[in-house]
Amino acid sequence: MCSKTRNGFTLIELLIAMAITSIVMTAIVSVYHIQIKGKRTQEVLTDMNQTARAAQEIMINEIRMAGCDPAGNSNARIIEADAMELVFSLDIDNDAGANQADGDCCDPNEVIRYQLTNDADNDGINDNIANVVQCDLGRETGAGNDPQSACGGAGVNGLQAVARNVDALNFVYLDSDGNVLSTPVADPDDIRRIELTLVARAGEVSGGLLFSYANTNTYQNQQDDVILPPQNDSFRRLLLTTTVNLRNIGR
Repeated sequence: MCSKTRNGFTLIELLIAMAITSIVMTAIVSVYHIQIKGKRTQEVLTDMNQTARAAQEIMINEIRMAGCDPAGNSNARIIEADAMELVFSLDIDNDAGANQADGDCCDPNEVIRYQLTNDADNDGINDNIANVVQCDLGRETGAGNDPQSACGGAGVNGLQAVARNVDALNFVYLDSDGNVLSTPVADPDDIRRIELTLVARAGEVSGGLLFSYANTNTYQNQQDDVILPPQNDSFRRLLLTTTVNLRNIGR
């Protein structure tokens, strides 16, 4: 009588197969985890870049119009020019909202102030970076910002966020010869160009891809002045700087 021999796997073979499978699965999970972290990091960085650059464009367009005074009698000008704050006026609208100059700066968005929303000590830096307290690029409008306005101080609405998570804001003012003016500028009519620098922060910490991430960067303006020292945290940041030529000041 014939019998068939049934060969199976030995215990050692099973253990080896299980070990190989575990290694392969661990590698697959690790690669997947890295991809997920990379995708999330890119999303956070994209959001930071888009928000900060959009805010910068808004500031450039509005600052460029500072002192716009078609009628010649609105007293539109730069009102306050400090390293951490800029206040200016322009005459671009009338009481009917017809986008026509009417000889005053009393209409909505005709007096504008930029400053950080969490900068009580007026140094141009988020007061509570270490505690991850949110600080935004703030924009305030209303004729009440103008100390010489005939509008009765009406219409001030407080600082409203233009861009979230901005850790530093800095203004440098240059005269017609390119010389840097001391801040606060004693005579804003001397200003011909404004260097605008801001440091935006990602909304989430970055753990890095393969290794942990530590931000030890020093952020400087165009004059090489430090506007934000190293924070040694895990937030990624973006420095944006540009120079705005004033079309309507000193003309």
